[in-house]
Amino acid sequence: MKRVLIVDDETIVRITLRSLIDWEEMGYQVAGDAVHGKQALLYLESGPVDLVITDMKMPVMDGLGLIEEIHKRGMSPQILVLSGYDDFKLVREAFRMGAADYLLKADLDEQMLKGALRRLGQARDTEPGTQQEGWLESVQDRTEKKSEGQVPGQAQKNPWERDGRPGRYDPEYLADMAMGKRELDEALFTGEYVVIQFEIEDYIKHGARFSENPQEELVLPFLSFANQIPRVASRCVMGSISPSRYVMLYFITDSQGYEENITATCLRLCRVWKNYMNLPVCAGVSRKESSAKAFLDRLEEAGEYIKLRYLKGGTQICAPWEKKQIDYGQAIKVGEQYQKLIQALFISDELAVELEKRSLFAALYEMEFSQAVSLSLCLICCLAWKFDENHDDIRTMFSDEIDYYKKLERFQEIRELELWLNNYFRWVLDYQNGRQDKSQKDMIIRAKRFILDNYSNPELTLGSVAGYVGLNEKYFSSKFTKEEGMTFSNYLTEVRIRKARELMDQTSLKIYEVSQSVGYNSVEHFTRVFKKICKVSPGSYRKE
Repeated sequence: MKRVLIVDDETIVRITLRSLIDWEEMGYQVAGDAVHGKQALLYLESGPVDLVITDMKMPVMDGLGLIEEIHKRGMSPQILVLSGYDDFKLVREAFRMGAADYLLKADLDEQMLKGALRRLGQARDTEPGTQQEGWLESVQDRTEKKSEGQVPGQAQKNPWERDGRPGRYDPEYLADMAMGKRELDEALFTGEYVVIQFEIEDYIKHGARFSENPQEELVLPFLSFANQIPRVASRCVMGSISPSRYVMLYFITDSQGYEENITATCLRLCRVWKNYMNLPVCAGVSRKESSAKAFLDRLEEAGEYIKLRYLKGGTQICAPWEKKQIDYGQAIKVGEQYQKLIQALFISDELAVELEKRSLFAALYEMEFSQAVSLSLCLICCLAWKFDENHDDIRTMFSDEIDYYKKLERFQEIRELELWLNNYFRWVLDYQNGRQDKSQKDMIIRAKRFILDNYSNPELTLGSVAGYVGLNEKYFSSKFTKEEGMTFSNYLTEVRIRKARELMDQTSLKIYEVSQSVGYNSVEHFTRVFKKICKVSPGSYRKE
């Protein structure tokens, strides 16, 4: 049985990974978890680990620091990286340092995790030099052909085209370059191009329809529909970064009017995916480029433009040539500056919102009107990002799509902007209050179900369960005690001891094994708790 170490600073993520699949069925055992790299290293030094699943961004020591230290100390576990859409640079560096594979947190579900474990098992079992041969040339072959003047896939001029279409390129080829799993193929980047990223919106909801086999049921049809469009087939190379995110190289053959052609192509693709797969898709387009070395920068830029989609109504195609578009870097700075206001709106803390609004409006009245509008747009966008982090879409507040650029463009003075922002903040507060009221009705049921699914995790706490149901710890504690007639701690203890008794009744597990199976790391502590509740020791209970 291969031993797994989970490293993530979010308790919910660690618990979710533990309970997402039947690890033993996959040939693995979760040996432990850690909240940052340094804690993980202490565990790695205490015993063998075959697989480390690590987040990229953590306090104390992040994922890259952990990978570096693992190799410095001569350890050799496989490394599976967890990342967000904003972590692609970190993922590429992780691959450079020896990571074996990655998963996007937005795509994380049972099938995706199982698929990653199967790939890791195949990679572990395949000796160097015996990998299955595909229809792609090796890096060495491509380099030799380039030096001989032969461009891969085309003997003459167009490196992306063969028989009128980019059939030479495997869907993983471009994606592997984007994620750092493969060296950049300079022969591919001949001429001017832009990079486009496509994202399936609300993937957790829509991706569930393809959860049995996302590669066959989602990814391949998604790419196939794209390649049936003549302009895409003749001018583009496309790949899948993940089931929810796709990357495209669009080669520019005519510099006159290319912007309109690219926008039209993106709109047509989004309509095709919506009509034939019922998938809402948005796109971010980079600036024009001609250098292979700049590909990764343009890839990041395309991802940044996708994040500006919340300010537009209808099908969201965000490109650098659009007028009056806010700057992504500026939005990041505004988010940092008004972090307290954004957090207060998200958790529906009305007193804090009133306090933070004062400083916001004071700042707006000190600005030129155009600057005030730009800051307001950045703030709206940052609030949407906050919702997105928690798998919610702020646009569901309204029955119609809102183009905030056009909405705020109608105002003439700061006073009008202030009144509208006050109303907007009230809509957000009311929306969040309504969601909390609704969620609290089934909160206790969901919390108890979560406890039953995760009682074997020693790190299951009041805070982690409160976080799972979306409430602060103090409020959840009083609500739970009121509804159940006992504290959270007593309820969890009763569940664990009941499960321990079932194990002793139905299995021949040793007492320390029973203790570990129900979430107690210390057999002595388990014995004391068991005796307190059952009035006999675990050993005596089994004999009786």
